[in-house]
Amino acid sequence: MTVSLAFPPPAPRHYRLQPALVETGSIMLGVVLLIWSLLPVYDMFLIALDPEEGEIEFDGNLRPPEPSLEGFHDVLTHEARYLENFWHQFGNSQYIGLFTMALTVLIGSVVSFAVSRMRLGKSSLLTNAALLTYAIPAAFLIVPYYRIMHAYGLLDSLWAVIAAQVTFATPLAILVMLLYWRLIPLELDDAAEVDGPPASVALSMSPSRCCWPGSI
Repeated sequence: MTVSLAFPPPAPRHYRLQPALVETGSIMLGVVLLIWSLLPVYDMFLIALDPEEGEIEFDGNLRPPEPSLEGFHDVLTHEARYLENFWHQFGNSQYIGLFTMALTVLIGSVVSFAVSRMRLGKSSLLTNAALLTYAIPAAFLIVPYYRIMHAYGLLDSLWAVIAAQVTFATPLAILVMLLYWRLIPLELDDAAEVDGPPASVALSMSPSRCCWPGSI
């Protein structure tokens, strides 16, 4: 008895080339976006090394003809007329940035976890309503935001800036963290409700633990 093995016909050549073309196109797009993103940083680096106080950006040169570190020295020693309060301003920026990051992550994680795990019927409507805030130009919010900060006594305060930054950053944080929470299956929550905590945790939380000999 003879056994014949049937193999599928080979795929057409254009189907075999399609993954390679997609990968090549993705790499080229990534390189273009990387160059586009790094150009402003490189331009600032050229200005910092230019002894002529930033005039190189109008010359079209890719590097300063006579690079110098005098600009960094002026920043550290406050010798430039517009750098008298540099370290104070730098400290304010760090203060605003750190508190904005912490509050945005805290609020975004809590809201996104509640939306993704509580099986809300209109969860998508809630997240989309938060993203609609980006459709309003920030310039339109200056007057109402000023009145709100005046009502709460936060004028001329760093916390007013932190509140504004957190307000604008929270919708995007909710969207990003919501996608992360949805990667965790809901069956894990159901299994945790059925199985309960591990035995070691349950024993440590048990009120009768103090009655066992040697438990103290």
